[in-house]
Amino acid sequence: MSNKNNSEALKALREKGVVVTDDQPEVDPISLDKDFKEVVDDEAFMNERITIVVFPTTDKNAPPYATVSVNGERAIVPRARPVEVRRKHVEVLARMRETIYSQDEVAPGVEITMDSLRGHTALVYPFQVTKDANPRGPAWLERILMEPSY
Repeated sequence: MSNKNNSEALKALREKGVVVTDDQPEVDPISLDKDFKEVVDDEAFMNERITIVVFPTTDKNAPPYATVSVNGERAIVPRARPVEVRRKHVEVLARMRETIYSQDEVAPGVEITMDSLRGHTALVYPFQVTKDANPRGPAWLERILMEPSY
């Protein structure tokens, strides 16, 4: 039944005193969105394949690969060799940061305060992009890497 016919039927029922609640959500087609082309372009950009190398580590307990997932689509990225992955998975790697806190030494008898704590933040899986055909790629990655960690 079309929306017009559906609306007319609901109106007729209301006129007869029948209370009708419509719990169906209205669906707004994205193609009517004025920014539809931008949405499509962004999606295409995030699905482009780029080549990265996740650096090796000296931590014997670190996993030999990074596993990242975006909306259920997983990518397993081994360390120390070039791997082609989608840009959306690289974004996850670029946002995976870890902060480790250390404490400055204080003299005996001096109260320990929050001022003596120092945070050291770094990528969980440091990596380098070795091939990105899109000229927007380097600026995109730099913007993500420069965002503050929380």
